[in-house]
Amino acid sequence: MALKGLKDLHYAVIQTESSESTTYDTPKPLGPAIAFNLQPAVNRGNLRADDKVLFSDTNKGPTAVTLNTAYLDKQVEADLLGKTVNSNGTLSDNANDKAPYVAVGGRAENARGGYDYFWIYRIQFAPAEENMNTKEETPAYQTKNLAGEAIPRLDDGEEKLRAWSEDETITDNAIFDEWFNEVINADWLAQV
Repeated sequence: MALKGLKDLHYAVIQTESSESTTYDTPKPLGPAIAFNLQPAVNRGNLRADDKVLFSDTNKGPTAVTLNTAYLDKQVEADLLGKTVNSNGTLSDNANDKAPYVAVGGRAENARGGYDYFWIYRIQFAPAEENMNTKEETPAYQTKNLAGEAIPRLDDGEEKLRAWSEDETITDNAIFDEWFNEVINADWLAQV
């Protein structure tokens, strides 16, 4: 899976979640994509006996997420981090801000042609580190990296969904037309 790009990042705030279901708000554009990195945590344990490893097992932990965009509109930043856009147009950070769980989707150009589409179902972001530097002779842009964790959904344990637009086994290519209109699930069927 050689990818050569990233674009069309979208997010959807989780409206309700329980052990029975997860519902999302309508997806919205996130911001011009620079990078979106996922680093799964895998914890390994070994049972040693008779001077050797008899059994080995792994468990997945949370996936570390790093998101970098050219900019975030203030309403997007408020949605992702639980901040408030005030009536006078300013954006407040408050000690009581609580970032919601969100889904993040997008697409990346595949070296074999077409695009790899994805949705990460349940991420909670933390406020970004901010760095500001004075101008120098060579322009240098400073962008924020949002860090967060992705964990499985409560109702079905799903973490991520991927689809390649050139995959001949995909039964209905309309899924790609709908990819950013709703958070796509594994059991997605076109509305008739």
